[in-house]
Amino acid sequence: MLAIKFQSLHNNLKKFIISLKDKKRRKESGLFIAEGYKICYELYQSEYPAEFVVIDSTAKDTSLELARKFHNRGIEVYVARHSQFVQICETETPQDILVVARLEKKVFKPTCPIIVLDGISDPGNLGTIIRTADWFGIKNVVTSNDSVEKFNPKVIRGSMGSFFRVNVIQKENLVDFLSKIKGSNKIFAAIPNAGQNLDHIVFPKNSILVFGNEAKGISPKVLELADEHFKIEGAGRTDSLNLAVSVGIVLYKFFLQNK
Repeated sequence: MLAIKFQSLHNNLKKFIISLKDKKRRKESGLFIAEGYKICYELYQSEYPAEFVVIDSTAKDTSLELARKFHNRGIEVYVARHSQFVQICETETPQDILVVARLEKKVFKPTCPIIVLDGISDPGNLGTIIRTADWFGIKNVVTSNDSVEKFNPKVIRGSMGSFFRVNVIQKENLVDFLSKIKGSNKIFAAIPNAGQNLDHIVFPKNSILVFGNEAKGISPKVLELADEHFKIEGAGRTDSLNLAVSVGIVLYKFFLQNK
């Protein structure tokens, strides 16, 4: 049944998929990779247009059914030998379905609350932050242009499908962006040496929550635009708190005050 419906993955296409692990190649081709059943299912339900699907020859019934749904939309589906499928995936123990989809340029409507990430470099952190934002109902995440690329496969995997429900926008200049929307919104910056603790902060619904690079923090020009600075107080001896954890703590506080 598979041989009739779906083509076998040929070598040139395998090489092309592998090339999409590179940021430059993603930008040139306008395509990115989504791996795993949950992420591919979320992509299926999203506005991102799928280019083609690849399934492992040993795929489970659930993945086969999802592949057929793509196929019914007119999307080409290819079957890869297990050894081929492992080669095209980034994870050491990949799941059995992969989708190559088109980059989508969304029109950003700057509605608060907004999470702003200045120079975030760790793709795992960005993926987790997107997932956390989705959990708390935050729809907009803005990153600086020098942050990790949002279509990095580790970002997409780390988001566990939330990537397709949260608007992740990368801006050339955060200072310009924040300056334009500052008037009717309030900007809060999380910094380790702030004078006041998170406990004392009251977040209105029109909040912009700014977090900095894992090592360098928020850049001075962005920090100048903040209306209030705050820190997350702790009692241990480690010198810093993981960025994604910090965002989660702040979003929980925001959620409690605005639910």
